[in-house]
Amino acid sequence: FLFGNETEEIMRLAMSLRNSLRLHATRAALVLLVVVMTNVTALVSPIYKSIQQASVLDPRTGEACSPLKEITESSEGNNKKSLVVLLPQLGEFDSCEFCEHLVAIESQLADADIEFCVIGIGDVDKCAKSFAAFTGLSLEKLKVDPDGLIHKNLQLHAGPNWGIPDFISDDLLTFLLQTLPGGAPKGDNASNLLRPTAKAWLNYLLMCAGIGAPGTLPEILRGYFGDSSAPERFAEDDVVKAGFITIGPGVGPVKIGPFSYSQWWEDERGYQRPVELATVRLKNMVEVLTKWDTYVTNPINIDRRGATFLFSESGEVLYEYRHRGVLTYSETMSRPLTFLSQYIGEDVAKNPLGMLDNNEVTKETQGRGILKPAGRFMELLKPVFSLETKLQAQLLGASDQDFQSAKQDIEETISSNHVVIYTYGLSPFSTQAIALLEASGCQDYKKIEIGPEWFLLGKEESVLRSELLSKTGQSSLPHIFIGGKHVGGLFSGTKDGGPGIAALNEAGELKNMLREVTKV
Repeated sequence: FLFGNETEEIMRLAMSLRNSLRLHATRAALVLLVVVMTNVTALVSPIYKSIQQASVLDPRTGEACSPLKEITESSEGNNKKSLVVLLPQLGEFDSCEFCEHLVAIESQLADADIEFCVIGIGDVDKCAKSFAAFTGLSLEKLKVDPDGLIHKNLQLHAGPNWGIPDFISDDLLTFLLQTLPGGAPKGDNASNLLRPTAKAWLNYLLMCAGIGAPGTLPEILRGYFGDSSAPERFAEDDVVKAGFITIGPGVGPVKIGPFSYSQWWEDERGYQRPVELATVRLKNMVEVLTKWDTYVTNPINIDRRGATFLFSESGEVLYEYRHRGVLTYSETMSRPLTFLSQYIGEDVAKNPLGMLDNNEVTKETQGRGILKPAGRFMELLKPVFSLETKLQAQLLGASDQDFQSAKQDIEETISSNHVVIYTYGLSPFSTQAIALLEASGCQDYKKIEIGPEWFLLGKEESVLRSELLSKTGQSSLPHIFIGGKHVGGLFSGTKDGGPGIAALNEAGELKNMLREVTKV
């Protein structure tokens, strides 16, 4: 009232200022939102986008879908990570072997809020369902890419990429392919598929030979020679049949036609033993080769390798590994799922199958290695050495009194000492037996060296050796007595079926026996 029109002007200016501030605030908020969205989008990996936008087949319905369809739906609003495993052909060593590990940790992945899917090269009619039935993988987790388009888009490894020279005729290629599983392409389009198929096979075979495939040859050798840093791999009740060959149950018994024998490492536990992993791969190979046309539906992609990706909730790559060759589906093949340790726990990640595991702690190696089969061979010579032992003592002029005196000496020695070992000075079996006793904590033992070797013994030592044979039924040395009881040699057994101290150690019984009679 006092200022009149001036008051109205002040109010108008105030309203104008308020509107201007609101407009600037809105613009600032929009700019901030764009910046945030841009940064979030930048976190989404191009790999994730490529996989998400690809088209694969759902083996349950045969319909096309995104590989991440189930993962996206199940994790929507739940902030779940995603594990995507791209396999080569479903009918491949790597595929069966890797999926056995993945199936074993499915519940642990769910507890860690990690959804996973497996994408392999194959078809939906027979391949996917046969693969799922063999490996135990749920069809819900499996998608198939018939032509390997995702693998090609991600430029996954396909060997050294050698081509077929033009001077090699189609007839020769057809002949060569006929010698391989699946044979040469057939049908109306056979001529167009011939050279691409031959090229794929060439590069695959080169990878099997280690060419353009770092890690393949060491992994093949690891399967045959074993791995002390890996857990056991072949279950005690597993059996593999390949034609007239049967292996199992477990890694010990082998039957080849009418002949049978046991592997010399059958009593060793807690690590991946020789040929153990190779036996698992033989089982997978038998499955695929007997159903080749079911598992390998597109041989043009037989050389294409796979990859493993772990994505964050926003699609950012947390872990990436691309196969480098055949049997190289992990960068830590001794323990393929180590990369998941921080999510599912180290114990499960390092030993997903729950097999016996020394946990990379090297057990006493005495009683293992090349001496073991040598010890088995020596057992075959037992009848010869049994005759030779008595004959040697007699030829050296031993009398009945000498034999009686040696017998009494043995009885007194084993009754007055907790642990007694009779040895040869030059015998590696004796050396390892002593080392094994000491590694088991036994220092209070009586060692009696009867001579350098059996052929260097005098009369007295030959008589002692002969009496040891009469008492124990064992012709070889060392002889070990614990608490007055004969427990055999390093590998040699006893009259009542005792296995020797190497086997007792593998079974965890040696330390207990020593503890009962000494202060171990």
